[in-house]
Amino acid sequence: MKKNILFILSCLLLLLPLTACKKNSEISNLNINQGNKLIKQNNIINKEKKLLLVSFTILEDIVRNIVGNEYNVESITKPGMEVHGYQVTPSDLVRGSKAIIFIQNGFGFELWAEKFVTNLDVERITIANNLEPIFINEDIYKGKPNPHAWISPKRGILYVNILLEELSKLDPENKEKFKKNAQNFKNKIKKIDEDFSLFLNTLQKSKRYLVSCEGAFSYLTNDYDLKEAYLWPVNAESQITPKRMARVINLVKEKQIPAVFCESTVSSESQESVAKETGAFFGGNLYVDSLSKKNGPAESYLEMLEYNLNTIKNGFNASLKN
Repeated sequence: MKKNILFILSCLLLLLPLTACKKNSEISNLNINQGNKLIKQNNIINKEKKLLLVSFTILEDIVRNIVGNEYNVESITKPGMEVHGYQVTPSDLVRGSKAIIFIQNGFGFELWAEKFVTNLDVERITIANNLEPIFINEDIYKGKPNPHAWISPKRGILYVNILLEELSKLDPENKEKFKKNAQNFKNKIKKIDEDFSLFLNTLQKSKRYLVSCEGAFSYLTNDYDLKEAYLWPVNAESQITPKRMARVINLVKEKQIPAVFCESTVSSESQESVAKETGAFFGGNLYVDSLSKKNGPAESYLEMLEYNLNTIKNGFNASLKN
């Protein structure tokens, strides 16, 4: 009996190191697996997305809607900022040096872009290279293309198509993902386009004038069978004259145009004077060159289109009630 007990104790003593080794091995493997998992997670977190740099906030939003989370998309100019005469800063050049591409509107919209790009080793996409322009017909810019094509939802769809093609060349692996995102985005723009068309059909043709401060709505008026009038052509706010004021006032009176509008990045004082002089309703400010700041009414391209077209509709409807 004593011998049996000694034998059993001996066996147990022999098994203890084996069990301990097995547990140590399991713990070690578990630690390795957890370590590898953490490394992978850190690699994903630390993987820096490539930068697509664009010239203004409206383009930033359109591009982001196409590429989704695949890239960082940043605008040189900030929300609410005037774009035409923007002054490039040293920090802009730093961002430019990190970007894999620079996307601009063209048609002379970004007067600073050419100089900006010449200081950088970066490829460029210019929307205007694939767009049919409408030309400015007066002032020092006569004969030059009006750059504000994105104001029209119909042209907005063209922007998406152009950018989809160019971005798919840049990143063929994500072409199908970009295509799906772009289609979803275009469907939303198309809905805004249809709603505005339906509204315009309720207006008398003689009342279909869009009177603004700047002549930035040529594409919108062209695409929706509206007539355009303005206080100054593109980029010429400083050149507003009594003659131009009188011309717009006379037109509004003669055609009994029910509402007039201005833009968010300029003073509406002159247009409000037109409204007061003619009895027309001042319908408010429209967004043209930039999205609104955070918590504003036009933080995205879709919101900008909706806000602008609703402001136009509300302006006409309010004037007809008065």
